[in-house]
Amino acid sequence: MRVLMYTLAWLPLPLLQGFGALAAWLMRVTNASRWRVALFNLQHCMPERDTAERKRIAKASLRHELTTYIETARYWLGPGFAVKRAVREWRNIEVLDEAFAQGRGVILLTLHMGAFEAVAIPMSARYPFYGLYKPQKGVFNALSLKGRCRFGGRMQKAEAGVRRAALPLLEEGFGVYYMPDHDPPEGRGVFVPFMGQLAHTPTLIARMVAESGAPVVFMWGERLSRARGYIAHYLPAPEGVYSSDITESTAAMNAGLEACVRQRPEQYWWSYKRFRRQPEGSPTFYEALRRR
Repeated sequence: MRVLMYTLAWLPLPLLQGFGALAAWLMRVTNASRWRVALFNLQHCMPERDTAERKRIAKASLRHELTTYIETARYWLGPGFAVKRAVREWRNIEVLDEAFAQGRGVILLTLHMGAFEAVAIPMSARYPFYGLYKPQKGVFNALSLKGRCRFGGRMQKAEAGVRRAALPLLEEGFGVYYMPDHDPPEGRGVFVPFMGQLAHTPTLIARMVAESGAPVVFMWGERLSRARGYIAHYLPAPEGVYSSDITESTAAMNAGLEACVRQRPEQYWWSYKRFRRQPEGSPTFYEALRRR
């Protein structure tokens, strides 16, 4: 694994992205599960687009997802000057500056879209952020820590829970970095809309906001065409994120994530079964997909 990662890290970006495109093509021609899930999610989340457009978005989405996996070695271990230089623009970065100026730390939310680590790792050279993580076994854990801390970023173990790890850091004025676009364990989420569907969504962020008073900022990394690099996008949180009502706050968080997705839907990772858990008594969302 170590040899493979270091080899990939020093390959040219156009070649790495070509590998990603090839892997996505193989998934499509073999009708792999991830391809079918992406099409199914788009059918329900973007019904206003016609079939051909949804297929185009799904193709691009799968390419972006697989390219991110392949590019990861470069973000972590590749030439530092090239990793920093690849971020061509920090769009609306003043949103982040204004959040830090409040002096209560910052909760930075991103999602599985585009090239999030390609912009997050260089960002750590400019802002005091902690990434929250649960240790993994083997060399992959060591390489990920080395890569994510290479420009001054910090990582904090969250073995006792993300909230417990994050709150002291926010109190000291640090930023914490988290990806909330997933289906949490039962009892740790509520059902709120996301892309027109009910999604079981973690209440963690709403609770952290209520306890810390920290401002929330959204970020995503856009991958430019023809291996030209990336753009870091920053968006202020909807006002509802700061509601004392946990469900209202969580719904507003999803609205913020959706605003990111709608900027470039072809870069969101549609292959994830985001809606697999539904309210009790509701039909199984992916049942029709299993029958195909």
